[in-house]
Amino acid sequence: MVDIRHARIEDADGIARVWAESWRAAYRGIVPDDYLNTIDVAEWAERQRRNMENQSVGSVSLIADDGGSTVGWASLGPNRMTDLPYAGELYAIYLLPSHWRRGIGRLLMTSTARSSIERGMDSMILWVLSENWPARRFYESMGGSLVSEHTYTIGGVSLPEVAYGWSELGALTTQAGVAE
Repeated sequence: MVDIRHARIEDADGIARVWAESWRAAYRGIVPDDYLNTIDVAEWAERQRRNMENQSVGSVSLIADDGGSTVGWASLGPNRMTDLPYAGELYAIYLLPSHWRRGIGRLLMTSTARSSIERGMDSMILWVLSENWPARRFYESMGGSLVSEHTYTIGGVSLPEVAYGWSELGALTTQAGVAE
């Protein structure tokens, strides 16, 4: 049984592992291989520890815990793109590839929406690489609407990103297949 809970500093290593493995699997063929092959999990874990220690007001990290092992991670907080009319932003959501297509992403999304509402953010946006079609189809299946686009640089390469938005998160918190 997978449980969603608030991340703690001691979860940083597990979060970094999920983050790195997910990037390597999801972004292969999109992000330069040199970048993906040189991801330093220990460095990402340290960055995660710093982020959690200095987390801004309204921000939160959630993990999907499967029997004591971190298999998923989501991070949310206030929208950084103030020109877009969304209160919250889902900064990151990743799962270990071995746990894709098991409903855990849906569970993390609904939990993230609930956490956002609890923090007074009743709408949400997220950014995804344009070529990441599996993730885009997932966000569309969760009711996200395509609302913007821009370019993001990873590994020295400019890549197009698109934003999905939810103008009202209530519906996202009750997605089919997710227990209250």
